[in-house]
Amino acid sequence: MKKKTTIELVILIAILVLVNLISISVFKRIDLSKGNIYSLSRASKTAVKILEDRIVVKAYFSKNMPGEYADSRRFVQDLLSEYQAYSHGNLKFEFLDPASEQELKKEAQQNGIMPVSLRVIENDKLVIREVYMGLVFLYQDKVESIPMIKNTQGLEYDITSKIKKITAAGLNKIAIFDIDNDPSQPMPGNSGGNDKFATIRQFLSESYEVSKVDLTKPVDKDVDALIIAGIEDSLEMSQLVNLDQYLMNDGNILLFQDRISTNIQQQSAAPINSNLFRLIANYGVVIKPNLVIDAQCGQVTVQQQRGLFRMQTPVKYPFFPIINNVNKNNILVKNLDYMQLIYASEIDTTNIGNSVSFEALLYTSANSGEVTMPQLNISYQPYMNADLKKMMTDKPKVVAGIYSGKFVSNFIDHTKGEDAVGNTESGKILLLADSDFIKEGAGAGIEGNRDFVLNAVDYMASEGTLIQIRSRETQFIPLKEVKPGTRKFVRWLNILLPSLLLILYGILRYRKELKVRKHIGELYE
Repeated sequence: MKKKTTIELVILIAILVLVNLISISVFKRIDLSKGNIYSLSRASKTAVKILEDRIVVKAYFSKNMPGEYADSRRFVQDLLSEYQAYSHGNLKFEFLDPASEQELKKEAQQNGIMPVSLRVIENDKLVIREVYMGLVFLYQDKVESIPMIKNTQGLEYDITSKIKKITAAGLNKIAIFDIDNDPSQPMPGNSGGNDKFATIRQFLSESYEVSKVDLTKPVDKDVDALIIAGIEDSLEMSQLVNLDQYLMNDGNILLFQDRISTNIQQQSAAPINSNLFRLIANYGVVIKPNLVIDAQCGQVTVQQQRGLFRMQTPVKYPFFPIINNVNKNNILVKNLDYMQLIYASEIDTTNIGNSVSFEALLYTSANSGEVTMPQLNISYQPYMNADLKKMMTDKPKVVAGIYSGKFVSNFIDHTKGEDAVGNTESGKILLLADSDFIKEGAGAGIEGNRDFVLNAVDYMASEGTLIQIRSRETQFIPLKEVKPGTRKFVRWLNILLPSLLLILYGILRYRKELKVRKHIGELYE
């Protein structure tokens, strides 16, 4: 019997050893979360599977992390372990605590990882502790870093983009049309003062080589995508020709353009008269001269006089539509759940030629409307204390989409030069009828808007592998509005139901006690 037990124990140990050996090369995780946000996406797996040389990831993490950051280290370790499993040995990582050695502190700082001061409570005292929470990627002679992991949301995208960036032979090129800046001047960063695209530039520069152009000269053919936003005046003929020729050379244009100019302080609005609209209309791209309104919207704060005091009151403002109605069949937007427009117009899809196809991306909600000329009233007053859903009964309106197919040059007579092109079969124009969507102090500060822009650039510049992981954790699930009568019913139900259930329980318990007493009485009679 003892010999049999020993054999069974040896077999069990052998099975465990074999399973562990297999797990080194075969990795599988069962993820039941919505969107599988706790396991690597296919894009991340592919990024490490195709590594041609070894990449080393150094995780500079303090061991004794404050409570709110304690799980970050474990999450990062699990995530890097999964990357390592799919890399077939080409990705290795190690955790280092710079607090323990002076040399490690110096090494971390040289790699761009600086200590962060956090306030923590220890022994009933508030103390300042320096901690390290950063990653460094080493590949051949290149170095990339994530200086600070504030939270784990979006970390997979950050890691995969760093891997793709450090292993790439060269970055794709993006140009931003900026008529206000001299393209020969250095690119401004966040401190760029009047740079209205600072945030977008910063995020794009993580994965692309970003430049600026004013279209007075031809756009380089190696520019993978051209961003144009907020043109309010007419362009020079040379600018129109260069824009046209960029498209004819299979260029990809991202157009964030208003049709109506607005001033929220003066509560005024007027149509924009620019020859840009005539240019794009010849391609079949038309923006209606209206402003869309939506019952699902953001708020503005207004001052109201109440007695002797002026109060700040939030008011729902339908000119700031919240967008979560997207084309679920398009990878660019299917994972995006929250974006906000600011004085957007509707896209006219009735004038598209047979050689051009259009795919809508973003829609307003089922309770939409429009404000049309000549009375472009953008005052908040008609919407105060109003039932917006009853006021706005139009169907969803298209506010963003992609045009693709055959485009014919507007300037055939102007393009008789040796390098001139008369048409293109594979040009693309992505239009969102709102320029504030990507500007500083407006839509650029909204995470969903940034994700849309980054996805759009990836999509147009043929870098779509990162799209599916950028917004896996971003979800907007608004509470459903209920009628006043329903709210009243639910409130009284919450008040009365517990009491009724308690009374019912008491009655049933009392009847059970009576049966027991009656049974006992019958036994002793």
